[in-house]
Amino acid sequence: MAKPTGSIGLTANDPSRHHYPNLNGMTALFVKRPDRTLLPFDAEAAATNDDAEAGLSEDEVLADNAALEETAEFALESHLEEFLLGNWQSIDWGRPLQLWQGPNGQSGHQLSTPIGRLDFLCTDRAKGALVVVELKRGRSSDRVVGQIMRYMGYVGTELADPGQTVEGLIIAHEADDSLRYAVTAMPAIRLMTYQVAFSLTAVEVPKATAPTNVASGLD
Repeated sequence: MAKPTGSIGLTANDPSRHHYPNLNGMTALFVKRPDRTLLPFDAEAAATNDDAEAGLSEDEVLADNAALEETAEFALESHLEEFLLGNWQSIDWGRPLQLWQGPNGQSGHQLSTPIGRLDFLCTDRAKGALVVVELKRGRSSDRVVGQIMRYMGYVGTELADPGQTVEGLIIAHEADDSLRYAVTAMPAIRLMTYQVAFSLTAVEVPKATAPTNVASGLD
């Protein structure tokens, strides 16, 4: 799982943000005020202001926004893979999945094959089936479905035991009609989406037994 980077890497106008390459391209969550306090960052409003100053046309604005969303999705799914790996046992996969381990100790995470690298190869402990798990990563629906079918074919031919079934699981941020209809035609492939939530929670702190003048020692 990725190490916490604090608020700097997620603050739009912090000059040190570039020191966090793992968040490069990811949409910021905060903006810093002159008094160094943080406010939620409104990416849409910021983009509107920047576009107005640059004199961009509406089509150019839409193209820029689409490119920004695609870049953010790539960054988000990079962290998603780390999150899935670090929190495997607590995730509801809808079935009891465990990472596959090969006879020579190969890991099912980022398994390298002659036809490509699998995000995850798993074993369904209940059914005994091998399950290829693929993150969509912003690719087209046709491409991701074709890729997971290719991986499933390889796994079924080269890695599965005789009579062992091979299934697929696509994990995407959003499931458009193209992806849903493509999966409908492939009963061995399931589709799941994920959501990311951000919230602030108040923390209870100890109460001082006597009044304290915090500012008394400041100039």
